[in-house]
Amino acid sequence: MKLFGKKVPKGNLLLFFSFTVISLCILLIVSAARAERVADLLGKSLYSGHHKGFSIIESEEEDQWEEVLPEIEAEYEDFALYVPVRDQNVMLRGIYVKGDIAEPPMLSGKYFDCSTSWTDQGRVVLGKDHEKDVYARGGKNYYRFKDVDYEVIGIMGTEEDSRINQMILLDFKSAVRISGINTQYVLDTKKKTSIQEIGQKIYDLFEFPANVQIGLEEQTAPSGVVSYLSSDVIMDTMYIMILISFLLSTILITFIWFRFRRQLFYAWSLLGYGKPPVCLEVSKRFYAAAGAGFVTGLVLMCMIIKIVPDVNMVFMDVCRAFGMTLGLGTVILYFCYFASSRYKEAKR
Repeated sequence: MKLFGKKVPKGNLLLFFSFTVISLCILLIVSAARAERVADLLGKSLYSGHHKGFSIIESEEEDQWEEVLPEIEAEYEDFALYVPVRDQNVMLRGIYVKGDIAEPPMLSGKYFDCSTSWTDQGRVVLGKDHEKDVYARGGKNYYRFKDVDYEVIGIMGTEEDSRINQMILLDFKSAVRISGINTQYVLDTKKKTSIQEIGQKIYDLFEFPANVQIGLEEQTAPSGVVSYLSSDVIMDTMYIMILISFLLSTILITFIWFRFRRQLFYAWSLLGYGKPPVCLEVSKRFYAAAGAGFVTGLVLMCMIIKIVPDVNMVFMDVCRAFGMTLGLGTVILYFCYFASSRYKEAKR
């Protein structure tokens, strides 16, 4: 078959179209998954949905968290502690975070981690609406709040108007200093089952006369049918099924591609080519078709974004999709190559 005046093997053309479709599919899934996560985060005001409020009263030691937090951090992963700070002018919240838990979309800089959310030097992550108030000093950016300068480590927000754009997140220690230790808190975890364990640990660690008021009653787990029909499970299953469908179709296309090239492989064996050179040559041609397919899928995705305003894509979506495509392509190539080699040896 000729394309732009140049002869293109049918197998290469089939492989190109296959990777165009699978790349476009992966790009759509990655961008949709990110948009779904951000929308869910916005709807829950940066919480994961597993959060539980609690309060501390009658504590006589303002620095009691100094003893409690290291023990919780050493034992548990993926949790966050928030302390809402009352202010009429801004939406302010202190945060201590460990691991992967409800990170907002970042426009620049970094989000909090263990080292930056518990420190003697005040740090802040600002919603983009407050970026205009940032000033530089000594090579770092700062934001002034109630006559105290906080180092700006990141700017969060979304392109459209949202609550995140207006929020300010302080490191946990600074927020506790402002509100006092006897105040309201929110415990958030990546896994719903962790709320009970960490909540109980906080309750046990605060010494008398401090009193931690948190409801730790066990919640009734949903029935098996209900859990499997939840919206999150349905969406995740749909994404997985789409990927599996395209993966199987691409495996089939790759087998067809190898079939179209049997005569070429036979000619190489007659010329005395060993397995390593043949494998290298096959990889070069396979990745060339797959790479061209990915670029074409990316172009089609950009066209879809122009036509459909609700679909959007960021640079990290492209990186993730490229990594997934490259990984799937590599697995498919070597699976089909060794399967084809064994088939030829069995026929002999």
